[in-house]
Amino acid sequence: MGRPRTVLVHGTGGTGKTALIRCAVGGAWSDATSPTIGLDENAGRLSFSLADESLIDDLRAVMPPDGLTLALWEIGGSRGGHLRQLPRGQTLDGLIICYNVLDRASFHNAATILMKLRADRHFDHGTPSLVGAFAPAPPRLPVVLCGTKVDEVDAGYPRVVSEAEAQEFAQANGLAHALTISARSGEFVLEAFQALGVAILEAEEDAWAELAAAHDAGAVAHAHAWSLGASGGGDALAAPRAAVMTSPRGMRPGEPPSGGPSGTPLVEIIDLQGVTFGARPLAVCLERGLLHRAVHVWLCDPRTGALLLRKCGRQRPKWPGLWVPSCHSEVLCYGSTADPTTGPHTAELSLTSALRGLQEQLGLERAGPDVEQWFSCMSRSGACHELLDVFVVSLGAVGISQLRLLQGEQVEWVHYLDVFGEASRHVGTLFHIEQPYRHSFVQRMRSRIAHHAKADSAAPYLIPAANARLAVAS
Repeated sequence: MGRPRTVLVHGTGGTGKTALIRCAVGGAWSDATSPTIGLDENAGRLSFSLADESLIDDLRAVMPPDGLTLALWEIGGSRGGHLRQLPRGQTLDGLIICYNVLDRASFHNAATILMKLRADRHFDHGTPSLVGAFAPAPPRLPVVLCGTKVDEVDAGYPRVVSEAEAQEFAQANGLAHALTISARSGEFVLEAFQALGVAILEAEEDAWAELAAAHDAGAVAHAHAWSLGASGGGDALAAPRAAVMTSPRGMRPGEPPSGGPSGTPLVEIIDLQGVTFGARPLAVCLERGLLHRAVHVWLCDPRTGALLLRKCGRQRPKWPGLWVPSCHSEVLCYGSTADPTTGPHTAELSLTSALRGLQEQLGLERAGPDVEQWFSCMSRSGACHELLDVFVVSLGAVGISQLRLLQGEQVEWVHYLDVFGEASRHVGTLFHIEQPYRHSFVQRMRSRIAHHAKADSAAPYLIPAANARLAVAS
């Protein structure tokens, strides 16, 4: 089962923490529980494996092959004085904060518990900003908020903390989930621990991805750790004394590296509601089928309906050897942000990703004002799961002679119905196209062709030659 992850169950006294743990571990309710005094480091162990039929889909997607074990700790809510704290230097992997849905004071105390544990984690593992870029930090602390004793609401007792309040608290404080449970009936008990398990594994992957990216980017010179000349370029030590100094790199974690992303690229990961929850290397996304943001850009001639197809090189992680849009790329992420409500990473705009793809894959440098977003849609083929923003660049803004392809790739002009028509559905040399993608593109292209036909119905406009000469990057 690998290394057990330490999970602390915390909350005001009388919220049912002990009953919650016993229900999760033993699967049975018991009202014969005595108050916990101080810290109980042996409250129970909970193990999950891929063979468990009760696994939620999110946990099954990220669980290691050897499973996941949670070592459960409990802190008494009302007794024990100085004993109601973690051992110095002990790192938690996850936290469950309990409150009683019938007791508003216990809900208010959740904010105090969260603030104290986060502050303790910061002082135990935090590093000065000047060296923060070089010292690996522990993964963020995943937290699940549990409203207990919901069964008593069904019995007629008034509920004083609403579901909406709990969800608002969770969102405002960057918590993984907010659930209401009943240890008496077992309702959502295992789901709470499984949701925390998902958040723990995702936090570990995020920390690993950031560490790998920082390692691949190389160590920053010690002189650069202090400040950089605002003029940019060259050695910071060679900058004039009078030059305005910028913040040290360790204090700019959300700023993209100079000259664009370096090291292992991180791709923005989203859930099915479109909410960003982390970043992973592209290889991890394709291995685990994680939903991530990507862009497609089409070069087209709206007068004739011609599209520029590009054949991917064999080394490409997506669609190797297949005909694909004129360019396609992923929305990349950079460092972490301090705002938990906006996600753990700073991502580039999809338009920025489209412009970067045009430059890297086609050698186009000046297509910015002419890139038009047509629509967005979901796409899934095997383990490649994308939320796509589809852009179009009209011919006339860019000439065919400007294109510069990567080694091993080629392009060809085709009619748009050769790609999106009904006859192309089963063409094995084309990339995967979902029906909403196909329908939206055809509708937009027909509209654009009709518009140009009215505006310019004079001399015929020829489709560019398929064998146009293109420069090939060495």
